[in-house]
Amino acid sequence: MTKLLLVEDDMALRDIYSTRFMAEGYEVVTASDGEQALTVAVKEKPDLIIMDIMIPKISGFDVLDILRKTPETKDCKIIIMTALSQPTDIEKGKQLGADEYLVKSQVTLTDVVDKVKEILAR
Repeated sequence: MTKLLLVEDDMALRDIYSTRFMAEGYEVVTASDGEQALTVAVKEKPDLIIMDIMIPKISGFDVLDILRKTPETKDCKIIIMTALSQPTDIEKGKQLGADEYLVKSQVTLTDVVDKVKEILAR
């Protein structure tokens, strides 16, 4: 079964996305802050990580940078899903190695599911 790590500090959003991805047949593990994201990513070795940027303890950008430099997670697919929509933020996410950068206000739950399927199929 394909495993996803969902890194989101908003509990309601985390629950909504987790429920939808489980309904789609994915195994879902979650983290609510940057420290937890790093720990869970190394332990669980997910196939894909969906991560917010504005999370407590360690920012999503820093987590992304660390994940790309860690042998256990350097090849993991990573989608940034955040409210940050400035071109500089998008560029930074891509430079740090995000496979995709989604702006929350511009995507629906179905769009995110479709993007996950697309990236996993690559």
